[in-house]
Amino acid sequence: MLNVKMDKLFKINDYELLSKKVYRILKARIIKGDLKPGEKILEVNIAEQLGVSRTPIREALRELAAEGFVKMIPNQGMAVNNVSIEDIKEVLQIRKLLEGFAASIAAKKINKGEIKKLEKIIEKMNISISKDDVLVYSDLNGEFHNLILNICGNKRLIKICTNLNGSDHRFRIRALRDNSERLKYSLKEHQEIVEALKRKDAEQAERLSKKHINNVLENILTHKGKEEDI
Repeated sequence: MLNVKMDKLFKINDYELLSKKVYRILKARIIKGDLKPGEKILEVNIAEQLGVSRTPIREALRELAAEGFVKMIPNQGMAVNNVSIEDIKEVLQIRKLLEGFAASIAAKKINKGEIKKLEKIIEKMNISISKDDVLVYSDLNGEFHNLILNICGNKRLIKICTNLNGSDHRFRIRALRDNSERLKYSLKEHQEIVEALKRKDAEQAERLSKKHINNVLENILTHKGKEEDI
């Protein structure tokens, strides 16, 4: 059933921007494992396979690089990023502290309009769970945490967190994909964070944000299998 759903991601829909179509397809192939860590991304081959020019492929690769899925190798071009579990542990340990701090600041500044935006994201997350759409859920998860960062308003904190985001993305999606129950718990954790923000409880918002990222790491470690790199 999962393979059928993943295969649907490879179809190009007319309403999408061309670069977004390519981005969606390449991202799904990396997550599925069709494109392996270290494997070169040859623009000419992708262009031939998808029937597009190389311009939207370059745009898609830039976005994937920003999310940590691919990286530029000097004199070789783009390749699927090879990120170790140890890298992810270090990133999440830092994110736990920074995003917890951001949530505590946001709790003191958040307004009703921003609360509604967070609640709207949670509604969409719930819908994605009902459709078993892990990719959409993960994207919404990013929107949720980015919104809290923006609410906190600390520009340097936002910049640091933005640079950290992405490297754990592939691991997080695979772990969620392999554990459907984790999606439900993850949604509950986001709901609890919003409730703390609504109460303007800075201490609780920080604690829950840290707990959420701890659970993300535990889920990744539980479902990484025997592979050191994914």
